[in-house]
Amino acid sequence: TDQPLFYIALVAIIVGSQLFLTGFVAELVTRNAPERNQYLIEKEIN
Repeated sequence: TDQPLFYIALVAIIVGSQLFLTGFVAELVTRNAPERNQYLIEKEIN
């Protein structure tokens, strides 16, 4: 096709899906991190 809007939309779809997949994989990596639930507690209240 000779319409530039088609190519702009195609690039936007590809970039958007790459950004989504990057965020999704980063979320999976941080959820499986071994130091995820280590908290520094200064003192006990009760």
